[in-house]
Amino acid sequence: MLKRLFCLLAALCLLPLSGLGEEKAPDPIVPLTEAEIPATPEGMHYYLLLCSDRDESSREDPGNTDGIMLAAIDTQANRVMLISVVRDLLVQRPDGQPGRINGIAKRFSLEDTVDVINSHFGIRVEKYLLVNWKGVAAIIDTLGGVEVTLTNGEVTRLKDKLAYKSDWAQPELNGAGTYRLRGFAAVTYMRIRSDTPVGGETYDYRRTARARAVVSAILDGLRSASWQEALQLATQDIWDSIAATNLSLADMLAAAGYAYALRGAPIEQLRLPVDGTHEDLTYLGMATQQIDYPANRQALWDFLFNGFTIRQDDGDDGWD
Repeated sequence: MLKRLFCLLAALCLLPLSGLGEEKAPDPIVPLTEAEIPATPEGMHYYLLLCSDRDESSREDPGNTDGIMLAAIDTQANRVMLISVVRDLLVQRPDGQPGRINGIAKRFSLEDTVDVINSHFGIRVEKYLLVNWKGVAAIIDTLGGVEVTLTNGEVTRLKDKLAYKSDWAQPELNGAGTYRLRGFAAVTYMRIRSDTPVGGETYDYRRTARARAVVSAILDGLRSASWQEALQLATQDIWDSIAATNLSLADMLAAAGYAYALRGAPIEQLRLPVDGTHEDLTYLGMATQQIDYPANRQALWDFLFNGFTIRQDDGDDGWD
C-alpha cells in the first residue's frame, strides 16, 4: 500500500503544473536593429511606466518590474493610449540570452529595459519612470482614490486579504459593483492573481487589465482638474513618488501639459501580446510566454499609427 502511494505521489510530481507550458528551449528571438526601427511621428510622445515588485526600490536596486506599461500621447491625432506588456514575455537580454522581460532592470538596468522594449516592439521610447507599490498607493490617495468596477470574485479576494479594513472602499465592499478604492486597496486589486476568467482573461493577462483600469481611473479623475491642480500633481505628488526616472522636471512639466490638453480624449488600450500570438513555455523552470514578435510589432504599429484618427494638420475633412 505504501509503495503504491509513493508511486502515485511520484507520478503526480511529474505532471506539468497547471498554467505552465512544456519545458523546452525557446525559439530564436530576433530583435530589430537601430536602423530597422521607424522614426517617431511628429507629435507622438512615449513614456514607459515601470512598477517594481516591492514597496521600496531605487535605480541601483529596482527589483523585478512586474508592471510594464507604455503611455503614448499623440498631440497631433489627439489620442491618449495605454499599452501594457505582460511581465513574463521571453525577450533577448542584453547579453544575448533569452530571459523574462520583468527581470531586465534587476539583472542589467532600467535603460536596458527601455532598449529591450524598443528593439523588440519597434518603437523609440526615450523617457521612463520607475515607481513601487507604495508610490502608486500614495499617488492614488493624493487623488482621493480611484473609481473601479469590481466583480464578485475580485471583491471576495480583496476582503480575504489579512490587511483588509472596512474603509478600503466607498461604499464598503459588498458584492460586484463600482467602488472608490483607497491607494492600498487599489494596489491590492491590481496584484490579484486568479485563474477565474474575467472578460475572457486570466492570470497575468487579467492583471494587466486591472493595471490599465486603475491608470485609466487616475486619468479620468483628472478630467475636471484645473491646470494648477494638474501641475501640482505632476511636479509634486507624482514627482515625489518616483523611485527613478530619466525625466527632468522640465520633461515632467511638458508631459503634464500634453496630458492636460488631451484630458477630454478617450483612453485607448492595448495589451501585448495580442490574442493568438503567444505560447506558454516553461524555460529554466520559469513560466514564460514565447510570442510572435513580428505579429505583435505590426499590431502595435497599427494601433499607434494606422488607426482611424483626426490629425490637426490634415485637410478640410480632417480624416486620415
